[in-house]
Amino acid sequence: MMKRFAILMLFALLVACSDELPPSPPPPGQVGVGAAIAGLAGAMPSWAAEARNTAITPSQAYYNDGVILSISNFDYIYSNGYFFNAKSRVWERFNLQGEMNKDWVKGQAVASIPVSPDKFAEGDNYLVVYGCTKVGGQWDCNNRRWMLVAFKVLGFAGGQIPESANIDQFVVNRGIPPFAVIKTGAEYDVFEETTGFDEIKVVRYDAQYREPNGLVVLVHVFDFASRQDVDDTVFAHFAEIIRQGWKVHQGHNVALFLGENDHRVATWTSGKEIIYVETFKAESASKEIIDEYLRKYPSDLKKV
Repeated sequence: MMKRFAILMLFALLVACSDELPPSPPPPGQVGVGAAIAGLAGAMPSWAAEARNTAITPSQAYYNDGVILSISNFDYIYSNGYFFNAKSRVWERFNLQGEMNKDWVKGQAVASIPVSPDKFAEGDNYLVVYGCTKVGGQWDCNNRRWMLVAFKVLGFAGGQIPESANIDQFVVNRGIPPFAVIKTGAEYDVFEETTGFDEIKVVRYDAQYREPNGLVVLVHVFDFASRQDVDDTVFAHFAEIIRQGWKVHQGHNVALFLGENDHRVATWTSGKEIIYVETFKAESASKEIIDEYLRKYPSDLKKV
């Protein structure tokens, strides 16, 4: 009798554990059989849903760059996503990283996807991810539909950045424990014209870092031609952020705010640079990355 009772208890425990995870998703479209994405530019396919709680950086990429996809605010995210190979016309799998539980990632996940010309076309490109949240004891997975994320490929970058040989002068091109450096780069950027201020051109130096559990931090160092350009940009584009997010961190003035993609951002000025540290989660900013860049770029940010 006791043996039978133990077996029943074990069975109940196994059933309970299986209920803790969502059911496996269906394949996206007709994965693996060459299905084209007909009509994605118009109506949403029946197997897809509009993406929510997702962000892709950058939303416009060049060949031989990479895009970083982040998903958050779900109970579980399926550990496999798919991008549409525009050349072979099939869905190809990529892996999402984070706190794993069997085939699922708990809470938030990230993936880094290389943008190669043999897989992506110029113009609109697509990938899909699958997230679930338990509501009223039942799993809500967008009616078992994949979330469709779009981004653009602009082709090959138009020429070498003259300052690219000096990337290491502007960013920390090494690991910052517990983060490893993923990639660095440089490109021209523009702060658009606003009322009373002209367009301001800069060189933007980038560094991406990733923690073992998958958390990604993206750093931009905007190098301006002069301090006056920095001050004009701060007044035109960052004034409200600085007023609302003013913080003093270890004697340094910084502005801390929640970005458009629910990523926590810290920013400050230093000489003729603006430093922008974006942590791919909403709860907090990465102290390790911020502290390392404050050592390299002591803040001289002033209230506006």
